[in-house]
Amino acid sequence: MSAVTPFPDETAGLDAHWYAAEGIAAAVAHAMLVQPGREDVASAIERGDWPRAVAAAVECLRWIAVCHEMLAGRCSARTGVEVDLVIAGSRRAEPLEAMRTMVAGAAATRGDAERAADAAAAADTRLRAELPFRLPVRRTPTGHRPAAEVVSQLERLRHRLGLPLFDWEAWTG
Repeated sequence: MSAVTPFPDETAGLDAHWYAAEGIAAAVAHAMLVQPGREDVASAIERGDWPRAVAAAVECLRWIAVCHEMLAGRCSARTGVEVDLVIAGSRRAEPLEAMRTMVAGAAATRGDAERAADAAAAADTRLRAELPFRLPVRRTPTGHRPAAEVVSQLERLRHRLGLPLFDWEAWTG
């Protein structure tokens, strides 16, 4: 299977519209869902909660699959149902294949948790190589928030390109 290029048209290359639309959406989803999910995996393993570690790794892989679809310009999913629909039609197999090999539920063992964590880490590494940038996030009492100075710079870029404001609240709650 050939790798999905992060551009809507393979001949187009990186342009400002792609960066300000698909690139931002994928970077935000990565920052707000994948990065904290990876922390959940590590925390669950540290506590010896193998089923939770596997469940958190599966959730990371779900969002990694969606980020790949965002980068390819094929979706902007935000809800669980949308995510499941995107995954069902995904052209990117790696995160989905990794999910299918995981043992979920109460029967999960330490080995299952470690394999799940490794699969999520490998998929995240591949995704980060395709992201146009990594969005810095800060932990707050209510969760994670993107850095305000970066958000304002990205919004200025979107404005200059004639794009509407990005729906940050949909991602940050």
